[in-house]
Amino acid sequence: MWWIEKHLDYEIRLGKMAADVHLSKSYASRIFHQEIDSNITNYITVQRLKQD
Repeated sequence: MWWIEKHLDYEIRLGKMAADVHLSKSYASRIFHQEIDSNITNYITVQRLKQD
C-alpha cells in the first residue's frame, strides 16, 4: 500500500508496482486482495477520491 500511496499522482500499472516491490503481478494482486479485501483498482480509486 505504501507504494500506491507514493504513486497516486501517476498512472499506476500492476506490472510496474509488482516489479518495484519484487513480486509477480499475480502474486501481488492476490496478496493485496487477501490483506485489503478489495482489488487494487478499487483501492486506488478510493484513495484518489480521498485526496480531492
